[in-house]
Amino acid sequence: MRARPAIAVVVATAGFLAFAAENRPARVCAASFEEAVEPAQYLEEALTHEDPEQEARLRALVDAMVAARLAGIPRPRYIPMTDLAPPKGLILLKTEPRRGEFPFAMALGGYMQLRWFEFARDATEWTDAAGMVRPIENINTFNINRFLLSFHGHVLDERLVYNFALFGTTNVGIRSGVVPIGLLGWKFDEAATVGGGMTIVPGSREWVDTTPWTLGVDRSMANTFFRPGFSPGVASIGSLFDKTLHYQAGVWNAIDGGTSGVLRRGTSMAWAGNTWWEPLGPFGLGASDMEHHDAPVIRLGCSGVYAPTYALPIPGANPEDTIVRLSDGTPLAEDDALGPSTRVNRFLYQLATVDAAWKWRGVGLFGEYYWRLLDDFRGTGTFSRSSIFDQGGVGYLSWCFVPRTYEAYARSSFVTGPYGTGQEYGGGLNWYLKRSRQARLTLEAIYMNKNPAQNFLYPYRAGYTGTAIQTQMFVMF
Repeated sequence: MRARPAIAVVVATAGFLAFAAENRPARVCAASFEEAVEPAQYLEEALTHEDPEQEARLRALVDAMVAARLAGIPRPRYIPMTDLAPPKGLILLKTEPRRGEFPFAMALGGYMQLRWFEFARDATEWTDAAGMVRPIENINTFNINRFLLSFHGHVLDERLVYNFALFGTTNVGIRSGVVPIGLLGWKFDEAATVGGGMTIVPGSREWVDTTPWTLGVDRSMANTFFRPGFSPGVASIGSLFDKTLHYQAGVWNAIDGGTSGVLRRGTSMAWAGNTWWEPLGPFGLGASDMEHHDAPVIRLGCSGVYAPTYALPIPGANPEDTIVRLSDGTPLAEDDALGPSTRVNRFLYQLATVDAAWKWRGVGLFGEYYWRLLDDFRGTGTFSRSSIFDQGGVGYLSWCFVPRTYEAYARSSFVTGPYGTGQEYGGGLNWYLKRSRQARLTLEAIYMNKNPAQNFLYPYRAGYTGTAIQTQMFVMF
């Protein structure tokens, strides 16, 4: 009975030798095998031979032959993020055109947010600009707030790049559709990648800094109120002057790809651009300095949007659809919003922002200011105003008091205009698991007063006053 392990080793070794007879590494191992095995004159001697040292040598040789065989078989590998770049993800396949292979690469990545959100109201109702009295409800809910599965790489030529993702959320029910987003483009060089697809309309800095790099649970109230959304379009993205000046600019169907984009009439489109300058070196990802820069870095930027827009009060299936609202939270396209018996069907949306940020030794500062002008109203009735000018801002202060691990932050934002003013104040704590941005637990509390923004992916509901408490686990892969 004690001879069985030796028998198994001999049989396995013989099988591997036969299988790898045409493989150079296997031939080398075979020669070594003959030297390692003491010859037995009879079969019975081989079956009953017991030598621990010889059995160990046999096992080592088998392992060497397996490793040699697997070395020539391509297999997926994972490339995590760095301090200056997001993760490349799981490299499913990458060919070598220099060896005559067809140019192709594909990597898998994505992220998930699991969130608990509770809202405690300080009022029971609010009245909008049209005179409608609306209730304010308490909220207590768990959700997969966002999940995104992305595929990116190149095909046919290393300059023909693609990035395709599937986005979804349980905030609008488990039967809601999965939204496709992505870009197909040609990368001329670092200065310009030109392509088209379903992408963000780059109308503000906090909007361009995508979901994984938010400082807290999510973006601010002011940004949610002012910024555009996602839309099909064509854009150029790149960096200039030794990667110190960056930009995104292009033309899209509308300020969002939901109802206002799909049901638009005529040939109107949205023109948008965002640029930022990093004169002291790479700024890094987002407003946080969890990496603890040894030397200070700054980022200065601005953005703008010009878009004739069709006004529809009903959001589409994607919660990121932008419903343009007055500064009290009333949808601009709601009946009687701009006076009795009125309804806005079309208007001109113009947005401008400036932003600045600074990081050093774990401390981060970020601020952005917004100006929005709505005019050229078309629709029914006599409008009480020919134009509406709103403005607002957001500020963040953060301190990563244990480098790459624990971070405290505070933020405030406001929106003000002819129909009222809304504010938010709050802050929280980030815990970066394993000293990486790829896994983060966040605890946050925010007090909002007459909030004018609304998005079911965020804690914001139009007209609400009260306190939001949130806990979120974020994982990026």
